Amino acid sequence: MTSEKNIKTSLGPTLHQIDEGLWEIDLTNLRIFFGLSILSRTIGEEIGNLLQSLPGDLAFTYKINPNINHELVDMHIQHVQVFARAGILKDWVLFREEFEENLRFVFGSFQQQSIAKKIHPEFYGEDPNRNSSLALLFPFDTDFVHPSGYYILMERVQSQSRIGDFFLRITIDSQEDGCLNLKNIPHEVVSDVHSRTYIAGASKISESLSNGIINVAQKGETFYEEENSHFSKVFSQIEKTPLGKLSNINFYWEEQYRNFIISSDPSVSLSILKKLFLLLEDSSASKKIKEGNTIRAIIGKTSIYVDLSRLDRVLNFSFNQKRTLVDPNFYLKRMPILETIANGKGHKFSFEGVHIFLIHHITSEIISLIETFRRLKANSLNVAFVKYGGNIPPVYLDILLDIPTETFYMAGLEFKLTKNNTPYYGVSPLYSDFDIHATFRHKLEEAKLGFFDAMRRLSTYLFLNQLLQLVEKKEKIILIEDGGYVAPVLNEFALNDMTFGEVLSEFWVEGKNKSILDRKFSEILKEHVIGSVEHTRNGFDRLTKIRDERKSLVLPAYSIAISKEKTLEESKEVARSIINAIENTLHGIGKVLSKRKILILGAKGNIGGFLKKYLIGGSLHESNLNVLEVDRKFEIESTYVKKSFQSITETEFSKIDLVIGVTGESILEPKDFETWILESEHKQLFLASGSTKTIEFANFIQWTNELNTIEKPKLKDKNLSISFQRILDPQTQMDLGSKIIFKIPEMNLEKEIYLISDGSPVNFLFFGVPTESMDPIISQLASVSLGMVNQYKTKNLLSPELYAVDHQIDVWGNLL
Repeated sequence: MTSEKNIKTSLGPTLHQIDEGLWEIDLTNLRIFFGLSILSRTIGEEIGNLLQSLPGDLAFTYKINPNINHELVDMHIQHVQVFARAGILKDWVLFREEFEENLRFVFGSFQQQSIAKKIHPEFYGEDPNRNSSLALLFPFDTDFVHPSGYYILMERVQSQSRIGDFFLRITIDSQEDGCLNLKNIPHEVVSDVHSRTYIAGASKISESLSNGIINVAQKGETFYEEENSHFSKVFSQIEKTPLGKLSNINFYWEEQYRNFIISSDPSVSLSILKKLFLLLEDSSASKKIKEGNTIRAIIGKTSIYVDLSRLDRVLNFSFNQKRTLVDPNFYLKRMPILETIANGKGHKFSFEGVHIFLIHHITSEIISLIETFRRLKANSLNVAFVKYGGNIPPVYLDILLDIPTETFYMAGLEFKLTKNNTPYYGVSPLYSDFDIHATFRHKLEEAKLGFFDAMRRLSTYLFLNQLLQLVEKKEKIILIEDGGYVAPVLNEFALNDMTFGEVLSEFWVEGKNKSILDRKFSEILKEHVIGSVEHTRNGFDRLTKIRDERKSLVLPAYSIAISKEKTLEESKEVARSIINAIENTLHGIGKVLSKRKILILGAKGNIGGFLKKYLIGGSLHESNLNVLEVDRKFEIESTYVKKSFQSITETEFSKIDLVIGVTGESILEPKDFETWILESEHKQLFLASGSTKTIEFANFIQWTNELNTIEKPKLKDKNLSISFQRILDPQTQMDLGSKIIFKIPEMNLEKEIYLISDGSPVNFLFFGVPTESMDPIISQLASVSLGMVNQYKTKNLLSPELYAVDHQIDVWGNLL
């Protein structure tokens, strides 16, 4: 019986509505079978083989393997007998895949309790004297006969050789000239094929996921994530269900369930996972989940909450309690200074009537900043997320993808490798729907760019795309960025006297309104872009360079890059987080930081100075306190202090096994790496960047890529073989960067260079700078942006020039 609050499932148990958006189903007594897809595949292959060799009717008997299908054997079903008259499957080669799918459905019917008890009543608690076995007829379409001309009848038949045993008779026949008289065969028609989507290999999938959960639970974890990949069978199978295409499957549990699964036999966890996948096979259940409902599956004493999140891309299983849904307020409350600004305390400014384009790292602090912009009534917010290495915590994506899409859009990049292991960056599928920008995604994929170039392309494309829409609406936008990706480009192109159409074309943006495209880009910017706000020193320096070379800027640019708070306080914490990331990576491969021979490039900068202080003051062994420093700001050179890298001798460099770069430039040349590989005293060498983007070791990345594409690479006239591996954390399997192995057979030489985080800032591999230290800095970014917008609204906006907080302006953008 089916009502609005009770839905009968193909599995047998009923879905009951408990509350708005919550449905429940009890799967405790659901009988489960393993190896049904293997059985159907084996039968299908045998049919295919015999069709090619037999001259007439197809007939064979297959003995069921108890090691694969022990549940069937336990039910006293020992054999499968298959029969098809000659000609029934004459066009089998044309519909082979569909036939095999249908065969899986036939055998999978044992998993559908309501159907299976018809053919095998006593094993489902039915009285065989009152309910005798019925054959199951599978027509596979509403017109009874499949277009190719066949239907399948499955009967349970008493064994003639062993009393109490049975075999399954599979007859493939047609209605037109069939040999079966169906009127004389008591049967049940199983016509609703669409009520269930058979997930092939569900047993193996369940076993793999169950093992993954048990492994992480034994380490004390309460979360397990399975990511979609090009070869992932579980995702390709689930895609056939109403759930559609997924990017992740996440499992959450609490301490009680963790103790339960690590103290139980592995078969218990496997049984639970198998039942959950059977639930997904049912169309009624999958549709309810797809519609935004949560299903609570009861399995014994365990309750599992099943739902979708992140724009229906992530399937969540939460054991014994619903997963905790965190919202942006949770993170904003951890930042009292920023929360005060967000709540309008101490000021009356807002972003009302203005659109924001933000470029920044994906951290909890930036989630707080996004919430601040929303509270302060920004018309819309578009974000290009800067993402180097490390994993994005699932909760961040859950929060961001829950923000209404009418006023919020986000995009980012993902690290990729070509077939010959050349790294590049493409558009990530984790963020907002990118289908409307499919042409750009395709072009970026073809370009195979490094991080900085790809990020500049992505962020500038998205900014210009939005600007084009705002020009037509006659609205305003402010650019807030971390790293100088867009503002320097905008100023430079405008100063080059280019048209809007020429700039759009340069960044693959398609525009159609000729009257707009023919206008000067500088005019468009002045009319629709209030100005830019910059976070980092690199971005500040890029704007400074353009201003000095061109003697002007087109837009006012405010920056917090050299504020007292940022240069002193943040630099300390960045230095600590760099050391923490290097130490964690080294521990993962069995090494320690305390014994490394270290070279710091940019040692006299804010971060470099604190790096040396913290290394000598705590991280390095007391017998290993000499750190080699390089910085052009040094006035006097000594044994361990150099003005340039060229001042370091080959002997001195050969003792170094860890180079930390915080210059924002690519100082080391290919010849330097050649020397390091050939002359170093160490087999394992390490490169770690603490500066923005992937510039620090760009020369090394380009050089290894070139060596990798050469048919016969050489290292100073010696034959070289080069190979690439990933650095994986042994506990979490987190990707920590790349390992490049150099071998020179004639010298019997092998060296490994570990490029931590693939040359991007290592501190972003883990937690970055703690929230407590970032609060005043992100607050400055918010307040100076508010100040700029308020100046525009009150017609007091400063002239196009570069203004630094604590130097020319205060934290609200007012001139000092």
